[in-house]
Amino acid sequence: MKRLFCSVLVWICAMAPVVVSAQSTDPVGNPVGNPVGNPGGRQALARSYAEIVGRLALTDKLFAAMTEQCDTKVAMPSQSYSAIDYALRMQTNMSFFQWRKQFSDPAQEAKLVKQLMSSTLSDIGGCEESAVQRWFAGMLQNMLQPSIEQLTELPDLLGISRDKPDEEQLVRVFIHQLARYQQLSVAEVRGLAMALESGMYRYSMVAFTNQITKDYPQSVALREYVYQQTNTAGDLYELADSLRFTDRERAVTLFGEAAEQGSFVAQRWYGNYQACVGNTEQALLWLNKARQNEPDEASFIDDIISEIQELGEPTNCLDGWVY
Repeated sequence: MKRLFCSVLVWICAMAPVVVSAQSTDPVGNPVGNPVGNPGGRQALARSYAEIVGRLALTDKLFAAMTEQCDTKVAMPSQSYSAIDYALRMQTNMSFFQWRKQFSDPAQEAKLVKQLMSSTLSDIGGCEESAVQRWFAGMLQNMLQPSIEQLTELPDLLGISRDKPDEEQLVRVFIHQLARYQQLSVAEVRGLAMALESGMYRYSMVAFTNQITKDYPQSVALREYVYQQTNTAGDLYELADSLRFTDRERAVTLFGEAAEQGSFVAQRWYGNYQACVGNTEQALLWLNKARQNEPDEASFIDDIISEIQELGEPTNCLDGWVY
């Protein structure tokens, strides 16, 4: 297996120049210039995107080649594909498909996949099912997931594409994605839930529509699903925040649980809420926890505490609720 991943690294290095060669101009033929005061910044960022997308595209093709040659089934998980596509749409305004179509070299990709397939089968001892599955698990853990994490951590790449679907197309995309949400990444499901709460669906960096019908119960269902996948205090807070539209009693309970799990925004909200219902001691307890959790927000928390001390409650209270 160690030899195998050495081969993979060679493949990545071989792929990078192929993909990046198209990056001297953007999709409409304009030079990819350097921002003032940041020599090489935009072009270097575009190169980073191209290298990671090339790596992910080759991984996808390698899985397909292994499936065909070994009569088995290994494929990029739909949630992983969604995570890649969503990150690229939000950060560059181009989908995974558009990146591959614009910048890849199919002939070179096919050559690299053929070479790597030969090396891989030699390393794992052929198409024996258990060996293939171990290799596949290793690729998911050591290649695919780290590459996705690197992609999502890159800064936005502005101006690479001006493509923008019309609102009718965006509504159709939203309905399609909503129907298959369990096949999507949690990041994309969060976006769908937000659209159901706000009525605005953001498909990519510059493409959005305000034509989405609000549906709070369905938004809660998506938030429940996300929290089941992540079990994080942040997603528990988002679930509680969605529930405020439909079930305030449960929302308060979950806000409290998220606060106990260390969510700053939950601690801040829960402290506000306790003040709004007259529990000043609990309010100060949770607001001070929030201040300790995020010292950079201390001045803001101090303002809330001052309002409680001077007025008896924060100014964002209305009928025992936080607004």
